[in-house]
Order: sequence, then structure tokens, then C-alpha cells
Amino acid sequence: MLRRLLALLGAIAGAVLLVGLTGGVAVAADEQVDSYQVALTVQSNGTLHVREQITYYFGTQQRHGIYRTIPVRYTYNNTDDRLLKVTNIRVVSTTGAPTDVSAKTEGGSLVIRVGDPNRTITGRQVYILDYDVQGALNTFADHIEVFWNAVGSDWSVPITAATTTLSAPRAPTQVACYFGQTGSSLPCSAARIEGATAVYGPQDLAPYEGLTVVAALPPGSVTVPPMILQERFSVARAFSVTPWTATGGLGILALGLGGVGYVFWTRGRDRRWRDQVPGLAPAPGQETDAEARPLFTDPTGPVEYSPPENVRPGQMGTLIDERAQPLDVTATIVDLAVRGYLHIEELERKHIFASRDWRLTQQRQPDADLLTYERTLLESLFNGRSEVLVSELKRTFATDLKKVEGQLYDDVVKSGWFRRRPDRTRGLWGFLGVVAVLAGAGLTYLLARYTHAGLLGVAVVVSGLLLLLVSGRMPARTARGSAMLARVLGFRTYLHTAEAEQLRFEERTDVFSKYLPYAIVFGDAERWAKAFAALAAAQAAGGTVVTPVLPWYTGPTGWDLGHLGDSIGSFATTTAGAIATTASSGGSGFSGGSSGGGFGGGGGGSW
Repeated sequence: MLRRLLALLGAIAGAVLLVGLTGGVAVAADEQVDSYQVALTVQSNGTLHVREQITYYFGTQQRHGIYRTIPVRYTYNNTDDRLLKVTNIRVVSTTGAPTDVSAKTEGGSLVIRVGDPNRTITGRQVYILDYDVQGALNTFADHIEVFWNAVGSDWSVPITAATTTLSAPRAPTQVACYFGQTGSSLPCSAARIEGATAVYGPQDLAPYEGLTVVAALPPGSVTVPPMILQERFSVARAFSVTPWTATGGLGILALGLGGVGYVFWTRGRDRRWRDQVPGLAPAPGQETDAEARPLFTDPTGPVEYSPPENVRPGQMGTLIDERAQPLDVTATIVDLAVRGYLHIEELERKHIFASRDWRLTQQRQPDADLLTYERTLLESLFNGRSEVLVSELKRTFATDLKKVEGQLYDDVVKSGWFRRRPDRTRGLWGFLGVVAVLAGAGLTYLLARYTHAGLLGVAVVVSGLLLLLVSGRMPARTARGSAMLARVLGFRTYLHTAEAEQLRFEERTDVFSKYLPYAIVFGDAERWAKAFAALAAAQAAGGTVVTPVLPWYTGPTGWDLGHLGDSIGSFATTTAGAIATTASSGGSGFSGGSSGGGFGGGGGGSW
């Protein structure tokens, strides 16, 4: 009685764990198995046929049927698991209960669910399960052994009477039986040989108690097939370093690295005119071959004191780093202001901690002097209105920005500086890199899962990652593009080193305003603006009258040229961030025997 009481308490606790296994249905306290009759038949080919006749009492609970869990995977040694193969599952009910069967493997067990999800039953029902098991016999020097958990220890309900019989082509020579929770060595009420049949029990079982039977058969009485072994997955074995995996992996890696290097060497290097001074193009009619520019050579040409061939700031920015970026577009906005197409007004701040904002006011309509991307930019900024705040461009201009950047890429190709759009070149090689990485990842999984050669797949992944890394360097300038780059870099050298005193002779041409957009692209905006302010201050000290307001830029109250560097730096940073910001949407925010020591077993219950 004490054992029954303890087992009942264990059943109550175990019911919680059972909820997950049964799909959220716990076993009611009044459910039980009235009778559990197991008939084991060892066939001559070594297959074990199992018939289980289960009389299940559901009480008044509305249930769909029962389920059985049968362990089919067991740890064999340090590297392998031993498998059982369960086939030919058939279920009938002598009481008319639904016997629809679904079976699937979960973890190391086969779960057999019997019943109809659209029908419920109550009371006492009888189920007869038949199935065949391969791989369940053990071979010893003096006998063939059946070691089977006839009733598994995972049943969460009490079992009133559990009996087992075992028959074989020849009578067993020895039998044993154990019951209780897993690991128990308590002997059953009976284990005997009656003629050619072994009989075990009857035995009453509390919840989570099982019944395990053992029978020794004469050597040669049945054919025992080889054990079904399956290697257990191990990361160390999946990526084993052996002579052939190491050699193969290094070989694939060498091919991958060599291939990426060849592609970069032949397609990713800029071209240049052979035997020409950097920045100079061949004279018309002059025959000059183009060659790949040697690595680690300086592409900068002689200092240029003005923008070469009137190349616009956005074009220069795209040519230098092979990318059309928000900063290039921002510099173009300032350039359009300097050229009189719009006016920039810095607004008063409500308080010292308030964010800065600027009003852009259109002054001229687009005309033939504008390049395609400049026209699109001017039209997109105002879009039927005469003025717009920089803050209003935030989250609304990103689509137009992509269009302007795309036209900038088209422009540098049209100018003959690149054979193909740099963004599409990067995209193509980046796509191929992603394909190589994904293919390598898939190959790594297959090789690691089914062989020990996962290192071969890793080599493919590394090669793909290297191609991804190099893809950003694959756009290559033409010889014409390299010549223009040399001149642009020469002009950048001039802007980066020029001092105010050196520019006085050019002040009548308004050189500061004209060159400021280029300084923004080169990252020298604040320095250039401060040089402008220093010149104005020096002129004022010498008695020269200087207008403190630029024609294209108006500052707030108290603003003068001394603030220009800070204002332009802030305008460039703020505007570049505003026009690139995309719209966002909100989102919210898973050598002794014991009970349970043999094959088979598992458990069951209702659902």
C-alpha cells in the first residue's frame, strides 16, 4: 500500500510533464489500464513481433484515444547509437474505438498516436497493437537473448494486471523478469517456462513502473541480424582533421583564394594610359595602349588650381571613392546654391539646445546648364513648392536620393570613367560571394552531417567570404577615369593646402563660394570656410569693406563669416543624414538486470 501511495503522488507530479508530450492534455486521476497483455514472438529471421492488448479505462473523461512511446535509439558506445526499426504497425479495437494511427519519431522514441481527433470516447476501451521490431536480439557465446521492456516505465496511470508471454522457434532455456521504476531489480510475481513458451506475471504496476522480461534462446535457434548502428553526430568528428580532409580543404582554399585573386587582378584594377604623365590623356589620333595600374602606386597627378574640365562636386565624389553617397548629393545642393538655383537660410534656434534647421528657397528653374542628376535633385527638393525645410526632407527624400545617386552612377559611366556602374559591379560580385557562402554552408552541413569531411565545406565558405570582402574593390576605372582621377586628386591637394593669403588675387571671382562644394566632398569644408573668414577678417583690418552675408547663404541674427565654418559643417552633416533617412513603421516589440534495462518499453496514456 505504501508503494501505491508513493507512486500515486509521483503520478500527480508527473502529470505536469505529461502535458507537453500529449499535446496539452493531462491524464485524469480516475484513468487506468485494467489489463496490459503482451505477446512476444521471436521469428526465425530474428524479427521480434509484438502484440499489445491494452484495456484502457477512460472513466468519464472525453478522450480521443491512447498513445504509445517506444524508444528506438540507445547509446551503444562513445561514437555510435544502436537503433531499433519498428515496422508494420497495425491497431484494432474490439470495442469499436477509433483506431486511426499516426506515427512519428520524436527525439529517440517512436510516438504512436491512436484515435480520431474529431471524435471522443469514454469508459473502457480495448486496443490491440501489432508491430515488428528489427535489431532487438543480443548474441552471446552460449545463448541468444531477448531483453525487452514489455511495459515501459513512462505510463502515467496505474496498470492493474500486466502479463507477458514469449514464444520462439525453440523453447527458452532461461527466463527472468523485473518490475518497478527504471533501475529497479525487484523480481516479478512469476517468470516461468511452460512448454515452449515463457510466461511472466501477472504484475500490478503503479504509475511510472515498468515490466521487463528476459529470455535465453538456444544458440542457432534463430538468425540474428547484425546490430543496426548509427554514428552519433559529433562536431569533432564532423570536422576531423585527417591527411585527406586537411589536404582537400587546403586545396579547395588555395583554388578559392587563387580564383578570387585572379578575378581581382584581371578585373578589379584600374586601367591607365601607358607611358603617359598621370592626369594627361593621349592627344587626338595618338596611339596609346592602356594597362592595369600597378598596385601601391600613387594615382595623384600634378596640383590643379581649379576643377578640371568643370567637373561637378558630385561627379568628383563618385569618381574618388566609386560610390554615390548622401554627402555627394549634399555638396551638390550647396553647389546649386552657389550657382544661383536656390538659397540656403539658417533659421533662428528657439534655444541653445534646439536642433539647427535650414530653409531652402528655389531661385531659378532647371535649365540646360544642369546635368541630369542635378535637374532631378532640384526638382525633387521642391516638388512643386517654392521652399522646403531640411527637417521636412527627413523620411521623405530617401527614394528621390536613390534616384539621384543612380543618375550619378550613370553619369560617371557616360563620362567614360567606368565601363559599368560601380554599384552594379559591387552588387554582382557581392551576389556571387553570397552564393558561394550559402553553397559552402550547405555543403558544410551535408559533409558534417553525413561524413567527417566538414572542413572541405568550410574552405568553400572562406573562399566565398573573401569574394564578398573583395567585391567592394571590384569597380575599376577606365584609363580615362584614372587620368581624370589624377587631376581631381591634384585639385584636392590644392584645396587641402591653400591658405587665405594665397587666394587674395582670386577673391573677385568668388573662389571661396565656388570651391566650397568641392571642399565638402573632400572633407575640408570647415577648413575652407575658416580660410574664407580669415581672409575677410584680414581685409576688414586693412580697411577693406567686406559684406558679412553671402549671396547664397543667410545666417540667423548676429551671424557673420566667422560662423561660416561651423554652419557649413553642420549643414552638410545634417542634410546628408536627413535625405538618407527612410520612413519607419512600428513593430511589436521561443551483470544484473533491472526494470527498464532492455529494449522497447516507453509509455503511453490518453489524449
